[in-house]
Amino acid sequence: MSMRLAILSLAMMALFVNPVRAQDERFWRKLLSGELVEEVIKPQEEPKWVFAGPVYHLDMDSDGKEESIQVLKRDGLDWLDITGHDKTVLLSAKLWAMGSGSGIYRLRLLDLSKTVRAMVIFLYEGKTESRKLEASARLYFLTFENKDLKTMRVAAGPRYWHEYEGVREQYWRRLYSLNIQDYDGDGIKDINVEFNHIQSIWMYRGQGLWKSL
Repeated sequence: MSMRLAILSLAMMALFVNPVRAQDERFWRKLLSGELVEEVIKPQEEPKWVFAGPVYHLDMDSDGKEESIQVLKRDGLDWLDITGHDKTVLLSAKLWAMGSGSGIYRLRLLDLSKTVRAMVIFLYEGKTESRKLEASARLYFLTFENKDLKTMRVAAGPRYWHEYEGVREQYWRRLYSLNIQDYDGDGIKDINVEFNHIQSIWMYRGQGLWKSL
């Protein structure tokens, strides 16, 4: 209702500032009648196809009660759903894939500090095949602070595996090593992925935010 009132107020202001021309009459009629508001504010559609994976139980915040973790595909997109012991939905995060066969295949829970806990999500992003072959896997970081699951946030991290074959006999397959330690001495462990002389260090900055070097 507040959104409709705001749009109608703007419409009335516009009527006084700019005279309505003949070609705009239909637009203003829809706006003032509320039809345009209903077009702008559309309810979120339910997914047509849902494929649910197994449910895993894990005490994420060490309170003696297990949360439920489930990986799903909704209309071809990968989702991570986490519910509490009382069936309350705590998180529903969409993870972006790049090709066919994508999916989450590993989760790793760890403490970055005394107050920050993280779950590293290993996502195979899938593969594409047209004039070239490309497949990759990426890390996502789920973090929460002070054992409060309501502060959970998910951020996309670096690739840790990449396969590529180009049209001119270019080919590589890179599997990055994963190291977790405090590189900058701030008391919070950082995440480093490295392949030969290529490396990317990810540092947690609070409230679900990460900075990469």
